[in-house]
Amino acid sequence: MVFISSIFNKLRDSINSEAEKFIKSTTAIINAGGEGVRLRPYTLTQPKPLIKVGLNPKPLMYWAMLPLLLSGVSNFVITVRYGKEAIEEEFGKGEKLSKEFNRAIKVDYVEEPKPLGRAGSIKLGLEEGKIDSSKPAVILNASDILAINFLDLAKHHILQRVRYGFEVTQVYASGYKVQYGIGKIHPTTGQVLEFIEKPERFEPTNTACYCLQERLNDFKYIKKVPSNPEDELIHKWIKEGILGAYIIPYEKLISIKFEADLEKASKIDLEKFIKDSWI
Repeated sequence: MVFISSIFNKLRDSINSEAEKFIKSTTAIINAGGEGVRLRPYTLTQPKPLIKVGLNPKPLMYWAMLPLLLSGVSNFVITVRYGKEAIEEEFGKGEKLSKEFNRAIKVDYVEEPKPLGRAGSIKLGLEEGKIDSSKPAVILNASDILAINFLDLAKHHILQRVRYGFEVTQVYASGYKVQYGIGKIHPTTGQVLEFIEKPERFEPTNTACYCLQERLNDFKYIKKVPSNPEDELIHKWIKEGILGAYIIPYEKLISIKFEADLEKASKIDLEKFIKDSWI
């Protein structure tokens, strides 16, 4: 029994160590190029990522980045188009965040010359050398606040890769009915078996958050632009059997799409909402 416990402890320590290395070398790719049409008139004078929300109002993208920052991620690439000057002025090259978190935070930008979609903007970032395909990456939207510990996501991703060979982890929210892309997930392994874009039924819901490494190279070869990962890449990954899932309760996701979402988020202590995920 002592021997088994010793092996378990060594395995746990090894996974923890690998997850910390993964997070330290991770680039967080934040998609912030949209016009926020559904949030007009708010977005007529400012880009959606800069709309201030929460009881302690701060830009929406700050709250989207906070769980990553708390988890130890220090490198960010933000894809921008609409309102890019205002976004770059607010977040700079990471100077304010470096001071707040007392470590070097690097922020870089990929500017879309025209709407490229979330996958298309990553393709451009790879071509420009702003995104390093050899390093781990987490991809998410600037308007989605995921109250999760990304170090736990990294551990899950590493374990799924060792156990089942999954090279991409897609984050799903479970427990509510909305019209988003959804996945059918194996109950034992967590493998994504099927993906259907925007049906209306009760199933795990795509959060547009992905954790991956070498598979960033797949973005170089998307066939059409504009394009999102859900258009081509998810189906490629499912066919190859390398897409796994990380499932969170829907209460851990705040997605800002409409005015009602803004009003709701403005009544929430978002710092507490995010930090409670660490308890």
